[in-house]
Amino acid sequence: MQQLDNIVTRLEQQAQQFDAENRKRQRKLREQWFSQSLFHSRSNLAVDYVQELKQLIAKLSDANRPEVRNFLAEQVSQQLMALTTALNGSSLPVEKKDKRLVQQSRLAQMHQQLATYRGYEQRLLINIENCRRQHDSIGAQQQEKRLNRCQQALATLEASIQQLEEGR
Repeated sequence: MQQLDNIVTRLEQQAQQFDAENRKRQRKLREQWFSQSLFHSRSNLAVDYVQELKQLIAKLSDANRPEVRNFLAEQVSQQLMALTTALNGSSLPVEKKDKRLVQQSRLAQMHQQLATYRGYEQRLLINIENCRRQHDSIGAQQQEKRLNRCQQALATLEASIQQLEEGR
């Protein structure tokens, strides 16, 4: 039992170190490291899984019936192996930004920008009309130049949106 306690203590230290490094890097782990049949915990901290292992070891030492002890011993063994492999192998399920979510967010920003540019375009058209009514040809020319640049920006943005929507 002393050897098991030493292993768990070492695992707990590794988990704390691992969690600290992830906080420094501002990385999050997915909350589902292991299958629900192996661990009931759902956490993005390695320490929480070690705590569940410690609780299971406490149940094992309190168990009286041989079949319960065998079952709990098997569960402890599986959890120990899984945690050791995960913490030593650095193959933990780091949460990656889902490419689709990033793309959808970017697309939403681009559509918002498109709406803003369309608003500019409408205001420039109104300004041009006002300048013409007031017989201000210089003002109208300036507004037309702005309108031309705005429409170029709109065309570029629309092309970018189309490329993003088509997945290029």
